[in-house]
Amino acid sequence: MQNENFKIYNLYFALCIARVKGKVRLTLVSMVEKCVWGDVPPGFKRLSPHRGQMVLVREGLEGSLHPAEFFREGEAEQKTSPFHGRGQLRRLRLDNGESALVRGYRHGGTLRHLTGDFFFTWPPRPFKELAITEEVRRRGVPTLEVLGAGVERVGGPIYRGWLITRELKDARDLWDVLQHGLYCEDDGTGLLQAVARSVRYMHRQGVYHRDLNLKNIMVRREGKQVRGYIIDFDKAELFAGELPAHRIQRNLRRLLRSVCKLDPNRQRLSPGDWDLFIRFYREASAG
Repeated sequence: MQNENFKIYNLYFALCIARVKGKVRLTLVSMVEKCVWGDVPPGFKRLSPHRGQMVLVREGLEGSLHPAEFFREGEAEQKTSPFHGRGQLRRLRLDNGESALVRGYRHGGTLRHLTGDFFFTWPPRPFKELAITEEVRRRGVPTLEVLGAGVERVGGPIYRGWLITRELKDARDLWDVLQHGLYCEDDGTGLLQAVARSVRYMHRQGVYHRDLNLKNIMVRREGKQVRGYIIDFDKAELFAGELPAHRIQRNLRRLLRSVCKLDPNRQRLSPGDWDLFIRFYREASAG
């Protein structure tokens, strides 16, 4: 009887150890997947079309947005877009007749000539921007709709990355609008008010845009009104509730530095125009 009990105890402990090992294995797999893919938002599929290639595609677009579209940079059939990031964007035609834009990731700053379009931070920057942008859209901030992101490893942890967004038809970045004097039929107050409202709403929703500048704000006319859209959230930080006051001030100062850098003589956006923008921002805060 004692031997039987001993066998039962051994079997019980063996099962417990196996269960613990299974949980540890699942935990390790989950940790590795999160490091590689990041936090994949609902509604996206993970694909690995070829060795070293990883793609996230919005569900329902697998047929019209083939993974190969992410990695065709430089091919003749690709049509360029008038929009620029740190390089020219490519335009893709979707099956429904709409257009999508492909943006390749490139470094900025003093090391950009050395590092170019090679990255080694994980989870990959395109996947992080996709997840953050989806959350920003969920919070109601006017921005682009991300359709997918792709990563191609070139050796070890080093990779190149791309992001595909639905094209915001007839939109222009704010700096381009100011340079060409667009939407200024009311002395530009409607334009400034639209942008101020979008920036204020972003802050209300707890989004800190680390690279807020005139080229990361898109505007277009919708009916009789002008609406502002904010883009490029790859370095954004998300907070629960409204953005802290010191972060708001830092973000607005970052935007003003962009104004002074692009328009040092303040011919396109005068100090008076900036004061008007801040007034509209505060009015949106009170609304």
